[in-house]
Amino acid sequence: MSVPQRDARPREPIFNAMPVAVLIVAIPIIASQLVQWLLPGMGRWIFDAAVLAQPGPGQAPYAQPLGPYFPYIGHVLVHFGGLHIGMNLAILVSMGRPVAGAFGPSPSGIAGFVLLFILCSIAGALAQVALSGGEAMMMGGASTGVSGLMAAGGWAMGGYRGMLRYALPWVAINLALGLAGMAWPIPIGWAAHIGGVVAGAILFPLMLPLFQRR
Repeated sequence: MSVPQRDARPREPIFNAMPVAVLIVAIPIIASQLVQWLLPGMGRWIFDAAVLAQPGPGQAPYAQPLGPYFPYIGHVLVHFGGLHIGMNLAILVSMGRPVAGAFGPSPSGIAGFVLLFILCSIAGALAQVALSGGEAMMMGGASTGVSGLMAAGGWAMGGYRGMLRYALPWVAINLALGLAGMAWPIPIGWAAHIGGVVAGAILFPLMLPLFQRR
């Protein structure tokens, strides 16, 4: 009876194999959530400063210590529970690795990855505000940025068709959530997700040649 042979090559621990660019994005998100869980006073300050909040008609503006513009990127630091942050981190790791690999490990490649994530996050926040219809709104979570990484990861793994394979189902799901929300309120930033994924689909092929190490 033959015995299957195990691969003799040592397996690299997952965190050793994690691209630096992904860790640069993930660590502040994790640290912020830990502070909010363990240090409620400081966590409340982070929440107030970072959450993207829009008052409804006749309501007073939401007090935000770092001003009204920081939340357009700071919202990625705020999550509503363990499942919320867990899902976003899972997508960040799974889709961020091929994107970071495409940019490369050089300082310019790392900068390109981080800038892409930031721009997709801002695009998602702008889309959510623009499509909120002026109604009261509060949004947090890294799903704007990771939605952009879904499209960018599709580009990195399969070119234009790969991008469509990841982006189109995500857009369709969120459009369905938006339509369903007209009848039943759904606390999901569907417009933010679409804004992020569209930004990733457009920006990745434009940014890659600018930041990729030759």
